Amino acid sequence: MDTLPVDRALSIYGALADHSEMKGARERLSRHLMQLYIEGEKNPHRLTVHGLSYLRELDRKNDLRN
Repeated sequence: MDTLPVDRALSIYGALADHSEMKGARERLSRHLMQLYIEGEKNPHRLTVHGLSYLRELDRKNDLRN
């Protein structure tokens, strides 16, 4: 069975960023990727890359708050 882009992005980002998943990240990422899918992006690899970019941005915003 194929891994969903949201799971793949969270797994890759978690390994690269070397920290656990941020609270609410999965839900926010799922909504973001679903919107991209609805808008026409169907390639799972591209969705994963979009997901990684989105997680990086969430991380940056979180760092600015702290």
